[in-house]
Amino acid sequence: MLDLIKIVFLIKHRIKLIILLISLLSIFFISLKLFNIENILENSNNLVLIYLFQLFLLLSTIFTILFLPTFPIFFVLFKSNKFNILEKLGVMIVSNLSFYVITGYIGSFLNLAITFEYFFFTLIISYFFILIIGISREYHRGTDSFLKEIKFKEDKLMNEKKFSLRDFIKRRVSLNVILLSVFIILTCLLNVVNSKFFAGIDAWHHISIVKYITEIHYIPMDEYYGALGLHIFGAVINFFSGIDLILLSKYYAFYTIPLFSLIVYNIFMRIFKNKNLAIFGIFLLISSFGFSYFMLFQFWPSGITLIQGLVIFFILYTRLQSLTQEERPKKEIIFSNILFSYTLLTFIFISSFFTHSLITMILIFSYLWVYLIYFVKDYRRGFDFLILVLFFGIFLIFYYFKISIGHFQHFLLIKALPLYFLLFGTLVFILVITLIVLQYRRSLDFTKGIFRSILEGKIKKKYKKMEDKFIIPFLFGLTIIISFIFTLFTLFLFNIDITYIFYFSDMILISIFSIWGFLIFQYKPRGKPLFIWGLALDFFILAIFLFDAMIGITTFFLRVINVSLVMILIGFLSYLYKIIKINYFHKRKFKFFLIFIVLFSMFTSYSYDFATINHFDLKEREVRSIQWYSNYSSNGKIIISNFGWHGIFLYYDYPYEEKNQELSLTSLHYFFLIENQFLHPNLHISNDSNILKDWKSFHNTEVILVLPEDYYLPFSWRFFDSLNEGEIEAYYNLDYLNRIFSAKAVNGEEIPYYWVI
Repeated sequence: MLDLIKIVFLIKHRIKLIILLISLLSIFFISLKLFNIENILENSNNLVLIYLFQLFLLLSTIFTILFLPTFPIFFVLFKSNKFNILEKLGVMIVSNLSFYVITGYIGSFLNLAITFEYFFFTLIISYFFILIIGISREYHRGTDSFLKEIKFKEDKLMNEKKFSLRDFIKRRVSLNVILLSVFIILTCLLNVVNSKFFAGIDAWHHISIVKYITEIHYIPMDEYYGALGLHIFGAVINFFSGIDLILLSKYYAFYTIPLFSLIVYNIFMRIFKNKNLAIFGIFLLISSFGFSYFMLFQFWPSGITLIQGLVIFFILYTRLQSLTQEERPKKEIIFSNILFSYTLLTFIFISSFFTHSLITMILIFSYLWVYLIYFVKDYRRGFDFLILVLFFGIFLIFYYFKISIGHFQHFLLIKALPLYFLLFGTLVFILVITLIVLQYRRSLDFTKGIFRSILEGKIKKKYKKMEDKFIIPFLFGLTIIISFIFTLFTLFLFNIDITYIFYFSDMILISIFSIWGFLIFQYKPRGKPLFIWGLALDFFILAIFLFDAMIGITTFFLRVINVSLVMILIGFLSYLYKIIKINYFHKRKFKFFLIFIVLFSMFTSYSYDFATINHFDLKEREVRSIQWYSNYSSNGKIIISNFGWHGIFLYYDYPYEEKNQELSLTSLHYFFLIENQFLHPNLHISNDSNILKDWKSFHNTEVILVLPEDYYLPFSWRFFDSLNEGEIEAYYNLDYLNRIFSAKAVNGEEIPYYWVI
């Protein structure tokens, strides 16, 4: 037993040394790629050695991207008591992600070859430089973290008479944490088995760009709006581990979901200071709203951009909590660790901008709104408004030099609106913002105890009366009414599956309780900035919805809603926090309410996921048909296909082996999305002219039409459309189309390829 105690004791006190040794071992295994060990092992035909090496290489890569190179910064150089170990871990992992993204951009700007050697030696130099500074600093302080003297007798662990490893673990890891961890792992595994390849369609385009970087050793800045942070990070993983890019995308959720859960858990703990409530919040967010599928499962930039944006929020919110105490903050508090915090924030912001500039700026503008109100109230309490202004200045610089700002091209359509309309809209916007700032400036109150007084009915008694008498039936009734109206709209105007109606109803239900929760939680000093942040995101949702409505398409409206789900859930948890504080959970109606919410949300989410998978996840025959076509066709054709299919053509058809930087991915073929005019036979002829034959003549190239039965319309409010049986039969009799290939399933579903004669 004493030996077991000593082992646990040594691990506890030598954990930094252990991590250092693992880092050296990981670097060693990755460095073996410099000597082409993989080829040597393959020539030896020793399968055991080959698989062992691949396993160790993969584990080394996982450790490296999680811990290096910034581990010494957070656990050696800056041992701030403001962050606990989980908070440091989350910020460190995102800082490492940002390091690789910015390193890739620097290499591209310097016109360096983007190779394994470039990233590996940059990592080595950065890590050992930081490590040497950290060790030197500790040596001069006399606080060596790696080889400090261990005093066995002074530790409580060594003095325990009856030591139990099980009790030791239980004291540090609760059952709820274990259950949540198991649920997260099962969720990630569900994503793996749900599809033959990976979640979504867009990922084909993204892994094509990653393949371009790894094969041609060049970052194509003209691809994906110039926002290539995800692709650089994917290239680093591929360089270090050699993992197949399809598998990289398939198992991507094992990185995003645990990291996202960790970051959001830290935020929830800072807000509510209730471990079980934070765990429940993570469970509900991962299992509801279809959030995991759209933001975390798919290999696209939105997920990691949201994670980076939330880390920025976490750091700012942590600082704001120290600035919103009852007493006006002193300069010492304002400037405490400010250089490190602002440097870290800027570093993560730039990386996030390089990954998805639009989502990054939506989040930054929403934070800017919050800090503007605090800055107007008292510049000391809202001092961090200045760093957000700096971010806006960096955005303007990037916009001027056209760096990663391609996502904003969608808003150039605003220029089509009349000038007087734009001027009027600008004036209204300024007026509304001014009124909101003045209103909430007056409402800021840093006095403690107001929230408790409201719960006890001592002040603002209307809140307690509403809660006690009719708030739950009222909010459920309001949800039913709004959902009914939405259902009528979808039945008459849109072609939407009934699953999406349940999804909308679930979101409305959670959102209404979220609003009610925020209305009371805002009276806590740490609740007011969250309430204002929620208003800011609601404003952006409304603004983008109106923009889409004016131009008649959907751009990023649904994406902004997904980004806002974290804020919505914070509001819902604030309602539960209030219920806990007034000890209402012993009442049957609140137990029923919570059980209903969880079951309904999970049912809706998984139904929504499976319906979405049916529309957006590709079947093997669909991919193989494109792969077959790519093997037997030449470049330069016009290909009209379903949304996202162009990425598969790029992945299989682009001549990566030529390593030609001048040949861009988009120059391979002329890709066009399927629209009604291309698909419905009766729309092919317009003004006595055949649209498809005109395209062939105008571009002087072949035109290929890939014909699905159901198809997605990404730039339309109708979303989905399909061909009826008569239209499918009509294709057999069209004399200007030649059926050259078809991929047919056992159930009779097929995807024919037509060549325009």
